[in-house]
Amino acid sequence: MRSKYLFLVVSLLMIASMALSACQPAPTPETIIQTVVVEGKTVEVVVTATPQPEEQPSALPKVSPQFKNPDTLTIITGAGEPETLDPAWTYETAGSTVELNLYEGLVFFNREKTNEFIPALATEWTTSEDGKQWVFKIREGVKFHKGGTLEPHDIAYTVHRSTLQGRIDGWQWITYEAFFGTDFSLASSKDFAAAYAGKETFEELTPADLVKVCEAVKAAVVADDAAGTVTYNLAQPVPWFLALASQQFLGGTLDQEWMAENGDWDGDCATWQNFADPPAEGTILFKEANGTGPYMLDHWTPGEEIVLTAFQDYWRKEPMWEGGPSGVAKIPRVVIKNVDEWGTRLSMFEAGDADFIYAPAQYRPQLEPYYKQRCGIDESSCKDENPDGYIRAFRSLPSPAITPAQMNWQINVEGGNPFVGSGTLDGNGIPPNFFSDLHVRKAFNYCFDFEAMVKDALAGDGVQAQGPIPMGMMGYREGEKPIYAYDPAKCEEEFKKADVDGDGIPAGEDEDDVWNKGFYMQLGYNSGNDTRRLASEILKAGLESVNPKFSVAVVGMPWPVLLESRRAGKLPIYVGGWLEDYHDPHNWVQPFLFSQGAYGRIVNMTDDKKKEFDELIIKGANENDPEARRKIYEEIQLKAQEDAVNIWLYQVLDGLHYQTWVKGFYYNPAYGNAEYGWVYALSKEQ
Repeated sequence: MRSKYLFLVVSLLMIASMALSACQPAPTPETIIQTVVVEGKTVEVVVTATPQPEEQPSALPKVSPQFKNPDTLTIITGAGEPETLDPAWTYETAGSTVELNLYEGLVFFNREKTNEFIPALATEWTTSEDGKQWVFKIREGVKFHKGGTLEPHDIAYTVHRSTLQGRIDGWQWITYEAFFGTDFSLASSKDFAAAYAGKETFEELTPADLVKVCEAVKAAVVADDAAGTVTYNLAQPVPWFLALASQQFLGGTLDQEWMAENGDWDGDCATWQNFADPPAEGTILFKEANGTGPYMLDHWTPGEEIVLTAFQDYWRKEPMWEGGPSGVAKIPRVVIKNVDEWGTRLSMFEAGDADFIYAPAQYRPQLEPYYKQRCGIDESSCKDENPDGYIRAFRSLPSPAITPAQMNWQINVEGGNPFVGSGTLDGNGIPPNFFSDLHVRKAFNYCFDFEAMVKDALAGDGVQAQGPIPMGMMGYREGEKPIYAYDPAKCEEEFKKADVDGDGIPAGEDEDDVWNKGFYMQLGYNSGNDTRRLASEILKAGLESVNPKFSVAVVGMPWPVLLESRRAGKLPIYVGGWLEDYHDPHNWVQPFLFSQGAYGRIVNMTDDKKKEFDELIIKGANENDPEARRKIYEEIQLKAQEDAVNIWLYQVLDGLHYQTWVKGFYYNPAYGNAEYGWVYALSKEQ
């Protein structure tokens, strides 16, 4: 084809040259005679010079946001609202980011560093030689927002309450593991209590068993008000202990007396079970807050806004670090609104009605022409770009987050489940065990266009994920590409190898199986997160193009609704990510793959696979030799790909966009949504 095409082009050139020679037009300033060689002969042709284009005005409209509300920082998010503002319940970034401004722990991060800490509610601390005991001296004179004074017993009570509240799929697996050992890394306080008492179920526990569990939790964290200390007794050394003490895992400090006065648990071991595993709205801190942080909760109106106000009695008198904040917060009022639609967010930004807007990767090219400055992790790295711009952009930020499409191997259809259609393999649904078939899972991986995901949905701001462990961390298989790439032929091949109906006949040869019957299912993502929406649509397109009998409905769901549907095990597949709690590979493999992990319980692997992964994960957590640990986590990383546990989609680079009048930002990925995770550091100056 290529030689014929070139011959045709050359022939047309020869015809054109002969016609031009016969006419012999006089050269003008607009014509040029060129000599070309065609099939070995020299030919003169006359071509018309392209006129110089007239200078056109710039097509880029000028945007000049107005500086408004100097006492208010307006944050416009777009990926969802909190489920609750109870720090013992929250295990998602929308809630935990707000709470970081309201509550405090014993220590805090040293500015942008995730592995260095400065004193907060503790003034100093010591640890035993074996690393199993930590003793903290508690700061005096700290006030709660509602008027109480911090004492050591408040800190101990906070940990006791959160450990015993332990809602299903909460973060308490971290503290169970720290205080009682890896074997107790369980999904809820009820699971933990049953295991600790040696019973099969929580319902079997006697009153004496319940007291025994509570007393064990209290023995793990002991307050001494007279000495002004709190002591933590661990089952094993926990290298990431200070990271836990800086956040709600061992922080989120509450006033015990105020909690009891308002109807929450009072610390009595005879009654803790009445407060265990509550629904999101089932605690007094659902829309209420009483912390010691630099901001107080003014109100949260779900669906409208969260408003914080500066706490006038905040305890901090000295700068947190050189040049850092101290005293009352500089910005008196913070308004956080969730706006799903990108165009609305952009209009608010351009008008000056928003100081920050959530900008998923695919929308960032629209903002780039308006960058006044492009920065790295803080303002010291900023470079001027467009003097007429209005945005200070922080780009290529190393976000410790992995986003997979998580497949539910054993879907819960009890009481009905619209996400699986008919619930059978009849072309109008899928059976509950659809993803238990390895070939189906592999087919889904081969039908996903990873290259399009990175190029289009992430606008180049990310990479294909290799597995649950992100780049740069122990266990990431350096120098090795991910196993899967977009390959429709292999996708078809794997679907034809599947045996979803379990009759021993491959689907490609079976009229009653998935390839010939087809399927229908719903694929969920959190509405407003357009990056996840695009990932969902890329998967839908890949699957439907390989077989017209395949049908996938992409469904955007409010964040709390998605989380509740996920916890109930109803979603057959959904796109959602993980942001680390602390920087260690265990915090990636445990949530994603452990049978009691936050996502592992939802993926709900078959029993044989649960056993395989659980044994490897426990082995890695208990190994102290770094090289031995590395090999274990590399094995887990490879196995997670080979078994196609999920579609490991992408690891993203973050990009945050502020009005230039917002000062003091620095990037710390441990803050959850880093853009408003520590508003105390920010100021607003025209």
